[in-house]
Amino acid sequence: MAAMDPIFDGTANAPISCVSEADLTLCDREPIRTPGAIQPHGLLLGLDPEELRITHAGGDVAGLLTAAPQTLLGDSASRLFSPDQMRQLRMLAGGAGPQRAVHAFSMAGHSEANADVIAFRSGAVLVVEIELRREQAPDNPLAAVKGMLRNIQQTETAPSFCQAVVDEVRHLIGFDRVMFYRFLGDGSGAVIAEAAAPDVESFLGLHYPASDIPKQARELYRTNWIRAIPDARYAPAPILSLGDAPPAAALDLSQSTLRSVSPIHRQYLANMGVVASMSMSIIMRGRLWGLIACHHREPRYLPYGLREACELFAEMVSSHLEARLAAESFELQKRSAKIHEELLNRLSRESELAAGLVRFRPNLLDLIPAGGVGLWIDGQFTNIGATPDREATEAIVGWLNATVKEGVFQTDCLALLYPPAEHFADVASGLLALSVSKSPRDYVLWFRPELVQTVNWAGKPAKPAQGGSDHEMLTPRTSFAMWQELVRLHASPWLAAEVEAAHRLRVALLEVVLRRIDQLAREREAARQRQERLTSELNERLAQSERLARALRKETELRAAVEGDLTQVLRRTVADQETERQRIARELHDTLGQSLTMLQLGLQAIGHEIAGGPKLQQRFDGIKTIADSLGRDVHRIATEIRPSAIDDLGLQKAIESLLETWSENAALNYYLHLSPKDMRLPKAIEATLYRVLQETLTNVVRHAEARKVGVILNVTDREVSMIVEDDGRGFPADADAPTASPAMRLGLLGIRERLALVGGSLEIESSPGRGTTVFARVPL
Repeated sequence: MAAMDPIFDGTANAPISCVSEADLTLCDREPIRTPGAIQPHGLLLGLDPEELRITHAGGDVAGLLTAAPQTLLGDSASRLFSPDQMRQLRMLAGGAGPQRAVHAFSMAGHSEANADVIAFRSGAVLVVEIELRREQAPDNPLAAVKGMLRNIQQTETAPSFCQAVVDEVRHLIGFDRVMFYRFLGDGSGAVIAEAAAPDVESFLGLHYPASDIPKQARELYRTNWIRAIPDARYAPAPILSLGDAPPAAALDLSQSTLRSVSPIHRQYLANMGVVASMSMSIIMRGRLWGLIACHHREPRYLPYGLREACELFAEMVSSHLEARLAAESFELQKRSAKIHEELLNRLSRESELAAGLVRFRPNLLDLIPAGGVGLWIDGQFTNIGATPDREATEAIVGWLNATVKEGVFQTDCLALLYPPAEHFADVASGLLALSVSKSPRDYVLWFRPELVQTVNWAGKPAKPAQGGSDHEMLTPRTSFAMWQELVRLHASPWLAAEVEAAHRLRVALLEVVLRRIDQLAREREAARQRQERLTSELNERLAQSERLARALRKETELRAAVEGDLTQVLRRTVADQETERQRIARELHDTLGQSLTMLQLGLQAIGHEIAGGPKLQQRFDGIKTIADSLGRDVHRIATEIRPSAIDDLGLQKAIESLLETWSENAALNYYLHLSPKDMRLPKAIEATLYRVLQETLTNVVRHAEARKVGVILNVTDREVSMIVEDDGRGFPADADAPTASPAMRLGLLGIRERLALVGGSLEIESSPGRGTTVFARVPL
């Protein structure tokens, strides 16, 4: 499947190319947004938005308007455009103006051929560009795009989809070569699909270094979906400006269709034998994913309408490709979720962590494919598959504890971050590690072996530079013949779905592992040390201990009696509250709800009989709307006071209903795990856990500003536990800290009191910016 190929995955990575920092710095210093010049096949005018006075002019002025650029400066645009066209320009100049280039209108050029007029706002200047139509456009470009979309939708895999895209684009525009160019994780790129004329050299499968498309050029591709160079052999046409206007070198031409491109890029195209070029961006989730790059050996002046159709096609391709990759990722996540649930079920039955995670099938290698997996728990090493030995693993764990702060760490080039790993690169060039305790941290570690690759570059990647340090200028590569590089110390990259599976497993293990390993082992050691101290002092303090024991027994009995009475009173109070909530909810639903229903039906019947004027009908409709709204409010209040699901269907169904309600009302995504399902608990426990979750979700929405929340409800023979975790802004774990709001402190106090009435306990893990995890436990 394509999703298993890292070149199509969202986390795609590739060997780091040998491009110097100087290469990237020099490219990023070039003023490509403000070149002060345009391509000479069109005309650019800068207009004062208040008076539509021409403040800037450049390009083919004489060819289009029979005038020299300098003769236009200072004149009104009405010298060039009709009254109707001037009205359109005034509308575009009003307010902030169009931030992206838009087609304003068509006009006749000096040669009587039609020309397209495009406009956009650049700071305080309304930029107007005029392009003569030199080639015939399809009669119906949108119909052509619809046909292209139908053809690419019939493909089944991501590689065949990309190939269909370049085939369709080449069929539409007739360029010599059309390539699907994919950006990789280190900034380099690769040609993953190509459609070319028979006599054109193929670039399919070749890699290109990150310096070929500098960072600022990629940002332009992200904000501007299409860029065309009809004839890369041109001499830039300078833009002239009035003395009181912004200088041409300060005019931002990011949205310009005529913007002059970097001379380095034009020489780059010349070295490839390319005269005409057009690029369309592939953008997914707001990030530049790739390009549809088109090359031709002769000049091509595609009309603006055809370029608009290509831009629309690129946007639709981005959407379809994103949907395909998301669907394939979802299938991987479903498979991972099934194995995840089986692992958790086994962990609830096994006394040893290693037995539950690696000894049986499915195991951790089924959850996340790798060469081997190891567990480092309390200094004990357990492994399956190919992993480093115990000594090397201990050193890796020490390095992780010293350098890694996040709960999940992943790399596909471990030796580049941790040099000692080069000695065992054959089993551990890739590492995915998740911590399962606090300090010292224990780990689950997946290892992937070295994947020795031969990368085919389009020419040697490094760019040469000319000149001294003050005037150094990059020169583009002159050869694009295949140059092979042997890449070592890299493993197959970890897919996004695999890293997400590790995050989900860590959340689940926090409940199982933290209590079983982090707490029990340390408490057992602390108890042993206390016992040894008490034994050594027992003979000396025996008499005193006996007196103290008698006094403590009496005090304990008295305190237990008082606490028992208080607990009974509080339990009766809570039970009475829940009973009263249930009675009020039923009264609202059965009595007031039915009355409102009868009122609505009566109003509906009266409405059919009203023969009055529209004002009377309007007032009646308003009353009926109020009655409908009142009915919905009564139903909502009744549900919030005492949801019927908790009495009729049990806690688990009530939790599902509560999460769906919060998801709809607060745009909150949730993850719910119930184990086992459809199991009833004592009513007092069900009511307590429901109220705890209700208060916790209220805090998540009001205070945490979270987008996701996860809920795990686990029932064993001894206890029921509920974990609620959000990705919000978090807070100091001490609820009494000054930064915690009074409402938050009061809510947490109420949760602790409710749990205490049923013998339960509450634990909270939180820190600013890292979300909050709430652990509620009640013994059965």
